[in-house]
Amino acid sequence: MIEQVRGQLEMKKPTFAVVDVQGVGYGMSISLATYQALPAVGNPVLLLTYLYVREDRMDLFGFADTRERSLFRLLLGVSGIGPHSALAVLSGLTLDDLEEAISQGRVSELTSIKGIGRKTAERIVLDLRDKVSPAVPLVEGGPSASTDETNHIEEAEKALIALGIAPAVARQAVGKVRKKSAGELGVQELIKQALRER
Repeated sequence: MIEQVRGQLEMKKPTFAVVDVQGVGYGMSISLATYQALPAVGNPVLLLTYLYVREDRMDLFGFADTRERSLFRLLLGVSGIGPHSALAVLSGLTLDDLEEAISQGRVSELTSIKGIGRKTAERIVLDLRDKVSPAVPLVEGGPSASTDETNHIEEAEKALIALGIAPAVARQAVGKVRKKSAGELGVQELIKQALRER
């Protein structure tokens, strides 16, 4: 499985990007949110990825952050939602608005996304309502996370999910811990404190 791609951004369009990794160009479909987060062409970039494999083809999808990739994976679990439909959903609303629409059952907001009919929107709400929750902000007004801290956060969330905690709950618990913390925490400490926050 290809988990991430780090290299030089060779090309970007609102739905597609190419990252050059030591001479190999990895083309991947992206959402509008990821497109807006990309640097200028020619700059270094790191994208989290999801490799979708079918009998006749393999498609690579790129994401600017863990939260977007987690939502993408959840959407793939909804009957009738394929990877390109999931990407359309992620492009149709901001991540905050999407999580709120799902958790509050606002079907009409989901049907405003191109290609999402009422039945599909209702299935999204039914299947994902208990799996997503509006995001807890990290440190309000504080500095953005360092690369090491971002990796710690992602590892802690993965560990909590492996323990059977829903992705949205794991993300929320880690976010609360980071908000309360005065300094950067290691993975083990993040997990330990996040388990107390649940």
